[in-house]
Amino acid sequence: MRFFRLFNISLFWRTFTVLLLLLIASFALWSQGFALWQQYPRAQALAGQLITAVNVTRSALVYAQPTQRDALLATLNKDERVGVFLREATDETHALESTRFLDWLASGVREGLGSDTELALKVNGEAGLWVSFNIGGKELGVDSYWLRLESARLETRASNPTRWWIWMSLAIVVALLGAAWITRRLTQPLSELAQRMRAVAELKPHRPLPEVGAREIALVNSGMNRMVQALAAQETERNFMLASLSHDLRTPLARLRLEAEMAQLPPLTLTAMVGDIEQIDAQLTQLTDFVASHHPHFALFSFTQLIENQINRLCRDARVHVTKRLAVCDINGDERLLARAVGNVLENAARYGRSPNGDLSLSVQLTLENEQAQLVILDEGQGVAEQQLSKLLLPFTRGDAARSGAQGSGLGLAIVARVVEQHGGKVTLRSAVGAGFALSMDLPLRLK
Repeated sequence: MRFFRLFNISLFWRTFTVLLLLLIASFALWSQGFALWQQYPRAQALAGQLITAVNVTRSALVYAQPTQRDALLATLNKDERVGVFLREATDETHALESTRFLDWLASGVREGLGSDTELALKVNGEAGLWVSFNIGGKELGVDSYWLRLESARLETRASNPTRWWIWMSLAIVVALLGAAWITRRLTQPLSELAQRMRAVAELKPHRPLPEVGAREIALVNSGMNRMVQALAAQETERNFMLASLSHDLRTPLARLRLEAEMAQLPPLTLTAMVGDIEQIDAQLTQLTDFVASHHPHFALFSFTQLIENQINRLCRDARVHVTKRLAVCDINGDERLLARAVGNVLENAARYGRSPNGDLSLSVQLTLENEQAQLVILDEGQGVAEQQLSKLLLPFTRGDAARSGAQGSGLGLAIVARVVEQHGGKVTLRSAVGAGFALSMDLPLRLK
């Protein structure tokens, strides 16, 4: 398991590797077990062949004329490939090794030829399977002989290496295919579940998962489908509630503003009341935009022209100075949402990025690289502490510098982050106290 964690291997390859190793190990154990299982029958069969060869050779030597025995031995060695030699007292022998197969072989031969039968792997330095026998007497060199067979007779496995490798290769191929099929059957439902969960997290339409197959997988898929349905119902109810709230509040706000302007109020009091009403209306607008940002509609449009339009709206204020360098860029996205996102960044800069004398200096730069559009908006305001940057993209969160200045709902940058994320991009913030504030939007030109 440490190996898998080290190389960050996916569940498919983990399961495939484990199953393949298990199949290969089981095949190796089965092959070894089969070889051991067939050793005893092979030992008995070889012992029977040796006993038959010795008995036939003994009979031939007994009934042959003494003067013709040399010719008979030469014929046996040439035609039958069986060597028969006189057994001398000076012979140097190398006894059989003590293995299960050779012990069974020796036991079977001695049972058929007699307990005094000697078996050897070498006699006088010549390798082979040597078996001693007598033709009547006990005198070495006259009545006692060695019968020699080729050492290949001791092989306990199949003697055809080509066929053996063919079967081994076929077994490995079958193991590979079987492991791949089993692994795919196990991991495919999980992969599909992960893809659907990612789609839900990215606010894409959900296609119900099949609730069939293995009971555990069916239960998980069923739970996933019910969860998505519950979330969709909650979102619909929340959107309806917020839309109703925004609609219901705007009517009394309009009446309050009308009554305040018609009332005989001091100018400072009237200005303060109108400002409060406009702030509440702006917060309702941001809240509505935050809810509406869940449902983007993609189409090809000029991102450069969109930025130009938002800058032109901001430059209606004579105290705003913008330095811009914009590349020509078309993006496949939701023009309305991206316009709101860029507008929020510029409005945020207009609120919190002004110098002490009220002037606003902005730098807006749009560049293209590797099918990515990067928009960087930099102001020369007071900035915020670096440790607060990650919190500014959360809903209903503002930095200390923002609290000390104009008021807001804390949804402006949260809307920016959500819209950019829905377009497959990311938002990066850079700032330090007294060093200005920079926001970078990285967007793919085509939604993947």
